[in-house]
Amino acid sequence: MRRLDGMWWFLGGCLAVLILAPCAGAQGFQELRPIDPSYMVAGDYSAAEPQREEANADDLAQRVADLEKALGDMMAREAETKKKAAEKFSVSVDGRIYVDSVFFGQSDGSVAAFGDAQDTVQLRSARLGAYGSGFDVFDYKVEVDFAGRDGDDDQSTSFKDVYLGISDLPFLGRVQIGHFKEPFSIEELTSTRYITFMERSLVNVFAPRRNVGIAACRVSENERLTFAFGGFRTIGDKPPYVADDDGGYAFTMRGTYLPWYDEATHGRGLLHLGLGYSFREVDDPNQRICSRAETDVGPYILDTGVITGVEDFHLLDPEIAFVYGPFSVQAEYLAAFYNLAGNDADFHSAYVQMSYFLTGEHRRYDRKKGAFTRVKPFENFFRVRTCDGNIEMGRGAWELAYRYSWLDLDDADAAIFGGYSSDHTVGVNWYLNPYMRLMFDYVYANLGTANNGPDTDLSVFQMRAQVDF
Repeated sequence: MRRLDGMWWFLGGCLAVLILAPCAGAQGFQELRPIDPSYMVAGDYSAAEPQREEANADDLAQRVADLEKALGDMMAREAETKKKAAEKFSVSVDGRIYVDSVFFGQSDGSVAAFGDAQDTVQLRSARLGAYGSGFDVFDYKVEVDFAGRDGDDDQSTSFKDVYLGISDLPFLGRVQIGHFKEPFSIEELTSTRYITFMERSLVNVFAPRRNVGIAACRVSENERLTFAFGGFRTIGDKPPYVADDDGGYAFTMRGTYLPWYDEATHGRGLLHLGLGYSFREVDDPNQRICSRAETDVGPYILDTGVITGVEDFHLLDPEIAFVYGPFSVQAEYLAAFYNLAGNDADFHSAYVQMSYFLTGEHRRYDRKKGAFTRVKPFENFFRVRTCDGNIEMGRGAWELAYRYSWLDLDDADAAIFGGYSSDHTVGVNWYLNPYMRLMFDYVYANLGTANNGPDTDLSVFQMRAQVDF
């Protein structure tokens, strides 16, 4: 009976709830509904949705504004940091070390003409330098070579690049003041760190090197054209001091053009054309021209002796270079026209060289300088043992090269007989990485000796271990 009474009470309560529910206030139920629009009933959805969209839009706009403000603050801090850094000069250090071994081979005629050439080991270069930039447009460099030698082959510290540069000048482009290379000859302007052979060709006997002066260089917007010119005082690599009223001034200029440059491969294909000119006043009317056999040591194989009555001379140097993947060709012809008190004298020289990378690399070209720059191997040299006991090696870059160069220091009209030489050079270069290489050169010089002496020859085998940083 009690069970039936409880059941009747339960059914009665449920019936009361069903009767009273429609009468409950709509406001009470609305307070219990979730605010998410997806839970709204059809009757109140249309009224709440515009308010929700407006709130979301305001929130998004605020977030975008906060993000823009944070980004602006970050850019302002970065600009301030760069400005502070630009207001003082940066300092970086560089250097190079070349260790050479040179071996001579001579016939009896060669020994009679030049004496017994001694095999040599030397520190060809030991340079230290500092360079940097500041205030957005200025840069500088100071470089000294501790392995330099004077005319008697005694050790003598020599100055190399010591200059201040100013960029972005109207019309002139970049201006450089100090002690640096004159703008002349692609072979001379290509650093010894990047030239194909251990020493430059016979043409280099005429090419002006570093002197004290001021020069301007301008590069076209597409970097296809360069033009440089400057005035210099002939001084060489000795400490830069000259006290002489007799002159020794020079004006030098050079222009280059790239009619073809493969942009997609960053210069794996290019054609370079150039022309250099230099007018040189002498401070001493007694001049002498002499040359070794494309090596830095040993006898001078060509020698004009002292040429008297020299007033000035002109140098003209057309140049060409072609790169097609791993293959390259480079050539120059240099003519020197000497104005003498009596008859004038003309001398001529030329070279052509070819190289090929067995490992597929190419000679890289600096479009702002109009000269070649650092070779970068596809794979640096390394040798390691793996965990399974195998040996893994990187091969570096391998280059084969050949050069023919010619120099004639005879001028019968001026009664000058300095001799002539035809040099053949074969080279093998192993680039262990972009900053280290081993070089092996064999030079065979076929000579007509000075003063119409008998023809003879001279052989040179030389090796170099090179590192720069």
